[in-house]
Amino acid sequence: MDDPLIRAREYFDRRTSIAMLATADPSGKPEVCVLIAPRMTEEGHVAAGEEKDVAGNTFRNLRQNARATIVVLDPIMDPRARDGVRVDVEFLGAEEDGDDLKALSQWLESFAPGREVARRLIFKLIGAEPFRPKTDGPVLLQ
Repeated sequence: MDDPLIRAREYFDRRTSIAMLATADPSGKPEVCVLIAPRMTEEGHVAAGEEKDVAGNTFRNLRQNARATIVVLDPIMDPRARDGVRVDVEFLGAEEDGDDLKALSQWLESFAPGREVARRLIFKLIGAEPFRPKTDGPVLLQ
């Protein structure tokens, strides 16, 4: 699994993957949200749901700066959840209606009643690299 793009596709294709989207506001303040059912599309884009009432700041940041990072981990395949892939993306747009969005909402509702997907986010894949957090010891805040 040396090719980062192949690694990214493999992680996105797993049903047990968790993806976190990281953005920054105009002042540089970071914002992170968990994406719902992230997948690679046939066109090679990344598509995922944004849960309603959870990630409004992240979506606002994407409209102001289309560049973002997605970290994908698989805690089932790797219970330590340390190995994954980091994907650099460019936000292409959002769907707030349609069959794909309805399918995401139904999927989320099946195990999390009362929760729904607000929009389906679409990203262009710019690059990918293996992700493994550093384990040099605890980080101390002063």
